[in-house]
Amino acid sequence: MLPHKQFPNNQAHIPLREDILYARSIQGMLAPTEDDLNSMFLHLDIYDKPRGYLSGDFLFARMQNDITFLAVCDCTGHGMSAALMTVLAREKFSQAFSKAIGPSHLLTRLDEKFRRSILRGDKGGLMRAGIGMDLAVIAFDPYLQSIRFAGARRPMWIVRNGSLLEFKGTPRSIGGNFWRNDVFVETTIPVRSGDLVYLFTDGISDQFGGANDKKLMRYGLRKLILKASELDVEDQIAYISSQMRIWQSDRESTDDQMLAVFKV
Repeated sequence: MLPHKQFPNNQAHIPLREDILYARSIQGMLAPTEDDLNSMFLHLDIYDKPRGYLSGDFLFARMQNDITFLAVCDCTGHGMSAALMTVLAREKFSQAFSKAIGPSHLLTRLDEKFRRSILRGDKGGLMRAGIGMDLAVIAFDPYLQSIRFAGARRPMWIVRNGSLLEFKGTPRSIGGNFWRNDVFVETTIPVRSGDLVYLFTDGISDQFGGANDKKLMRYGLRKLILKASELDVEDQIAYISSQMRIWQSDRESTDDQMLAVFKV
């Protein structure tokens, strides 16, 4: 561990390496454990690649009356500020979840709690920074073989028999767009054994790479997911990770990246 350095007063706010590592440990303690996830899903894997030591992307997973809720969330920004946002977001998520009756109601309650928190702070500064969160959340009922889905600017993809089905979220963020009051729409989708469900943040499709140094974009991500879907769930993340390394090559990452896949 590096020794503490003495900074001039105007640099005293710069986080030290051990502080960042400690913050990363705290983020890890707040995340669902591998045992938690294994108790909820038979076949689930996570691609999690922060831009740096700290991430603004996080996973939320809970059981409620034999129904599994899963969300992949993307807080504004990256680094230390986004990491702090994830702590607030997890707290508000737990509060909203305790009385939510479904994904869309959960997003509505979460949005209300975020807005109240923002109004207690520097509203102007927070709005200028675009503070908020984008996410996709599902409620999976294994007995009815159905998924209830709602999204805040994030979709859900299902790969079934080699075809990709896209379900779009509502075009507004949690807490961010004060001028938007769109109702969060919920969709119920019957699923079949063998369906592959994907939730992800926009950090993957926003990565630059390839021969022409362009963003991967949704089209490139669709191709990557369809190719990965031919593999067992346990092998998909390793494949996606290797392909993203090839795509990005030596280019610096532009954002945090997270993807969750599970097999029905």
